[in-house]
Amino acid sequence: MTRYDPRTPDYASDLYAFNVAYDEKILRRAVSGFVTGAVFRENALLTFLPIALILFACGALYYSGDGELGAELLVAVLLLLGIFLFAGWRMHMRRLRAGLARGGRHPLVRLREEGLVIEASAAAPLIEWPRIREIRTFEDVWLLILATNHFIVLPVRGAPPEALSFLQQRVQPSLAS
Repeated sequence: MTRYDPRTPDYASDLYAFNVAYDEKILRRAVSGFVTGAVFRENALLTFLPIALILFACGALYYSGDGELGAELLVAVLLLLGIFLFAGWRMHMRRLRAGLARGGRHPLVRLREEGLVIEASAAAPLIEWPRIREIRTFEDVWLLILATNHFIVLPVRGAPPEALSFLQQRVQPSLAS
């Protein structure tokens, strides 16, 4: 665990600093929230339109007298959707677990005027506020969305409320730009 000392020159520009704790439950909640949000919230039309077209084709096959083919098509589509969701979930879990193994379970989160630093290892880059596109909040974890398929997990249990408020205020203006 990184010790925070505001007298250290590198920490002097920090407005807020706090430690967070990662565990398996946090990772699962984060990945499940990201995958379901990416599929059903961000790309709802791109998800439901093909499914609706396939359901329409299955219904048309059923009413044309080829109900068996329609049922097989429906089962195949549902299986493929399930495999797709599970594969995405598993890929993100593996990536997060690997990052956790490299960086540790109790990193130091440092909020600055210009961005955010999550100090989990020796090389902790500054993530500038405009890079964070969105914050998705869940019960005890926030997802900082950087790109369509890239996010940062931020456990918020025990984090100072004023630091979280500052984080939200800094991300909101960057969404407008």
